Amino acid sequence: MRTSKAILLILATALVFGCGGSKAVTAPTPTPSPSPPVLAMFTDPPTGFSTQDVRDVDDQIVQFDTATNSLIWAADGEKFPGYPVSDNFIAGNFQVRFGTKDGERRAYFTEKASATICDISVFNGQLSINPTPATVPGS
Repeated sequence: MRTSKAILLILATALVFGCGGSKAVTAPTPTPSPSPPVLAMFTDPPTGFSTQDVRDVDDQIVQFDTATNSLIWAADGEKFPGYPVSDNFIAGNFQVRFGTKDGERRAYFTEKASATICDISVFNGQLSINPTPATVPGS
């Protein structure tokens, strides 16, 4: 019995001092998780319809994080900086306009000047926004 207590005392001492003696062991600093996005809400003044989802010409959805001024590609959550939102305007060159398709009210990503719907795509991590001749349906 005395031998087992002695062995336990030796093992406990080895655990305390065996990993670097009296040096303090610190845990790695956790990597902060990214803050959840603060999604812009777009509202159609005449109807009061509001949404966070904005569609391109192919009905692909983007959203906008107002905390980081980023466009979010909804398909995979990838963010692209440089897209501040002010009311229904984005980055000064684009505007969210509202229309109806298949009886559903929707918001569309359009060029501010021409009012045509843009084609937005992401390929190999690169965002591309191109003009189209398509107009907002049912507007």
